Amino acid sequence: GEMRSTAILVALLVLATSTNAQQLKGTVDAVYSLLDRVLPGSKAHFNLSFTTACPDGSPCYKISDAANGQIAIEAAGAAELASGVGYYLREYCNMTIGWPRGGGSSIFLPTSWPKVDAAVSKKRVVPWSYMMNVCTHSYSLVWYSWNEWEPFIDWMALSGINLVLAMTGQEEVQYKVFEQMGLNDTTIRHWFNGPAFLTWSRGQNEYGNNIAGPLPRSWMKAQWALQKLILARYRELGIVGQLPGFQGNVPVALKEIHSDANITAAGGTGWMDSLDPLFGKIADIWMKTLIEDFGTDHWYQLDGYFNGGTAPWMDNARNADDADVRAPSERFVGDSLAFKRGTNAYMGLNRTDPEAIWSFQGWAFISWDTPEQAGFLEGFVEATPEGKFVVIDMSTNGEGEWHKWDNASFFGAKFIWTTLHDFGGTDGMKGNLAQINRIPFEAIGDGSVPRTNVWGTGFTPEGIDQNPVYYEFMLDANYRAAPVENITEYVIARGYRRYGLTAPNEDIANAWSLLVQSAYARDLSVQDSTGVPHLPGSNSQFAEDRRTPSVQLCQIFDAWGLMISAAKTLGNASHTEVFTYDLVNLGREVLAQLSTPMSMNFTDELGKNPLVAADVNSTGLLYTSLLDDIDTLVGTDSAFLLAPWLAMARALAVPGVEDCGGNDVGIEDCAGFLEWNARVQLTTWNPTLKNDTKIPAGPIDYASKHWAGLIKYYYSERATLAMELALKNAAEKVPLDNAALDQIKATHAYNWTTATDAQGPDTPTGDPVTVSEAMHAKYKDMFSSCA
Repeated sequence: GEMRSTAILVALLVLATSTNAQQLKGTVDAVYSLLDRVLPGSKAHFNLSFTTACPDGSPCYKISDAANGQIAIEAAGAAELASGVGYYLREYCNMTIGWPRGGGSSIFLPTSWPKVDAAVSKKRVVPWSYMMNVCTHSYSLVWYSWNEWEPFIDWMALSGINLVLAMTGQEEVQYKVFEQMGLNDTTIRHWFNGPAFLTWSRGQNEYGNNIAGPLPRSWMKAQWALQKLILARYRELGIVGQLPGFQGNVPVALKEIHSDANITAAGGTGWMDSLDPLFGKIADIWMKTLIEDFGTDHWYQLDGYFNGGTAPWMDNARNADDADVRAPSERFVGDSLAFKRGTNAYMGLNRTDPEAIWSFQGWAFISWDTPEQAGFLEGFVEATPEGKFVVIDMSTNGEGEWHKWDNASFFGAKFIWTTLHDFGGTDGMKGNLAQINRIPFEAIGDGSVPRTNVWGTGFTPEGIDQNPVYYEFMLDANYRAAPVENITEYVIARGYRRYGLTAPNEDIANAWSLLVQSAYARDLSVQDSTGVPHLPGSNSQFAEDRRTPSVQLCQIFDAWGLMISAAKTLGNASHTEVFTYDLVNLGREVLAQLSTPMSMNFTDELGKNPLVAADVNSTGLLYTSLLDDIDTLVGTDSAFLLAPWLAMARALAVPGVEDCGGNDVGIEDCAGFLEWNARVQLTTWNPTLKNDTKIPAGPIDYASKHWAGLIKYYYSERATLAMELALKNAAEKVPLDNAALDQIKATHAYNWTTATDAQGPDTPTGDPVTVSEAMHAKYKDMFSSCA
């Protein structure tokens, strides 16, 4: 239509290059350096080079045996070169390349390097392999220093990832922008959340501002410096980092300073309409500052409706009520407000960076299904030049939001098909592999629907430290020519590689086969609903009798037994980082599911009138002793320890600088402030203050973890306090005093979140195999119906 041509004309005035996003080349040297870091002494065995000879222009790599005994890898760019190195190390050398809380790694110098014999060529089936959710930076990466970021980026590169969100350090940029707009230091720092909650003052401002704040300048400056290291490494490895664009949420004080009636006040935040001239003014300063500080690869993450309403995530109805009413199949016509707002939002990027690509997190329209909502989205697509509006399809569990409106696939916008299967970085074995096996093939013309504009694959979990098999399966999709034919065989082969096996092992094969049929054949919930962090738990995997486990839970229980049995035959392999994680994680899952009916039995007794002391006592002790047993089990593996997480938080305090005061709990020292932030995120989310009579409302226990220290000193202790109150009330012959229970929970939360002890072990404690055997023996009768 005519409007589209106008928008393109406007854009062309400032368009310097073609609309195709060029992938970053990176350097060969950067991949040699990666080898030096990951596998010191291995560099000489590889002959790495770039090639322009990829078939049909798709990014590719080729691995072959060089004449001098080296392994030759040639590739389109550094990202593909690193993908090829990763493929060789995994598939030929039996290595596992993981990350510390995600199942770990098994990396070693082989006694002799395997030949590949027939050369292997692989190409990306779609250009981009994407990872990240804005929340990942808060739930998984928040306490990473460069010591953690460096190996994590190496893992990304070796896994083929070439597109990520680069959200770190942006508060320093925002600080400069808001200062220029007339705000003072105190106002800006009290608008930002504390370090553990920055996602929600960045744009996903769902829960307001100054949560666990104010934000210290020392933190902003240190993170800004860290972002420069992160981006430099991304760029040399051919990974594109998407930078944050201006989304229109600002400290509410700007409304008064600029006498701007168009700004909608919502608590401490003002929401701007992109049609407001001030929006464009701020966007220009923002982009100039951002690019001066961080450079750019021309991708910008920018979410919202730009209509002066609150964040997409707040509006549960997710109305696009000012969109034109029309069927989605009709061509975009007329003067739509969405079109105008989309144009202004995009121009906020494009005026400063003519090559700007607008990346939109599709979660903003996850529950949309009406023609009006289709029109709103279509308005945004039409407002941007072709190829410059990219939707991150964040369907829960990878079903594909592009199917909506009769497979409208975002009305011609390019999109990256991802799976979002975890909220809050919570623990739980889950993820339907058959479901994500369709990504991206169903969208590139497997015959079931017309070919779409799918441009990438990936995953968008809020927290990544769980289910490595699921993420590895998803990562491989980008270089697959077709879906995996036999998922069970694929996963068993992965298990053999993980444990360094060169011959079949019946126990391992059967264990993983059972897991493919159970934990990895369904998605359960994006959240952890077990009785570990929740009193009571819900979504029980037991029948209504609370005694009979489901078929799937029996399969997971049986797999646990097989892994314990395998440990006896594996020798040294039974104590590697990767095997220990899989064994402990499996036992954790079984016992966590058992905690749900136990927590329900206990809370049922708490609700009885009259209270029966003996029953309160027996159900309470059964439940808390199970929690303590889970704590002991997970304490044997480094992936499930609280103390190192808190130590990482404290370590980010800048030496010699104490600027962390002014918070609601009176903590002055920066290490203590950071630890408080870490503890609050894991538990009450909104901080509980000294005189609170109950824990403040909000996503309580949303980002819970099954970690040693947290289970024992927070969850189990909380249940014990509830039991003690109920026994006291029973002796008084009165029902449970719920107001007193609220007070006890609030006091417990305040005490634990402001403490610096009660952390649990800081290194794995106890033998994982021995402890697993003991726990299996102790609880196997609870699963007697499985046989």
